[in-house]
Amino acid sequence: MVDRVQRLQDIIGYSFEDPSIAFEAVSAAGAAITSVGYRSFPNGNKRLAVLGDTVLQLALAEVGFNGVRQRVSSNQNLCIQGTANNIGILIHLSGGQTVVSPATMADTMEAILGAVYVDSKSMGTVKAVMQALGLTP
Repeated sequence: MVDRVQRLQDIIGYSFEDPSIAFEAVSAAGAAITSVGYRSFPNGNKRLAVLGDTVLQLALAEVGFNGVRQRVSSNQNLCIQGTANNIGILIHLSGGQTVVSPATMADTMEAILGAVYVDSKSMGTVKAVMQALGLTP
């Protein structure tokens, strides 16, 4: 767990106060590990992905990029940026799965943003991570 979390922190330029949130973010639905310490995530990173999608939309709306918002937040772009940032090597996949699907990559990128928001409670920090991940117009 520690190695994956440290690598994620290096990529996004943010250090988690609670590393278990970061671990949840990189745990795909169906992954074998569904809890770390007190944190339980039986559905993998789905909870954080839903939050992350909302946080991403809010961050883009705050800076007024309505026309670009769909492109930046599209699953295709999230997958492209996740691949470019080597996020795939950090994802805990479900049993037997060896390749990160585009949907899993997009969900994980959203989950990372959700995890940063939960941990930092700061939209400014989320925006900095978005920039580090190439999720800005």
